Amino acid sequence: MNDVIMITGKVAYQINVDPSIWIFDDRRFDMQDRFPGVDGLGMELAPFLEHARPEEDASRMVIHRREGNPVLLSLEQARSAVLQFAREGKPIRPDGPALLYLTDGGDPTRPISHIERMEIR
Repeated sequence: MNDVIMITGKVAYQINVDPSIWIFDDRRFDMQDRFPGVDGLGMELAPFLEHARPEEDASRMVIHRREGNPVLLSLEQARSAVLQFAREGKPIRPDGPALLYLTDGGDPTRPISHIERMEIR
């Protein structure tokens, strides 16, 4: 399993997102603060998208997964999403390296898992 998630596509900079080092990041937060009943630590996806700098005409994100069908989101949904990178103090395994939670009414009991790459379109 690869612990790095690539952000590719219609971006100025293709970047590698490595959830295994987020434990040291001051932007991390307790998932229960935003998703009651969800244990672990999370980070907002928006700063990583900002670093990749999507092109002006980009409007969607396709989440490519190791298992399961790709997931299509609007870029606005992606900007407000949260990536969970740890639960019970450990990395997300085997369905990680991170789980994506939508903040616009997505089901917190069914996060998007097995993420390999996020392609901006």
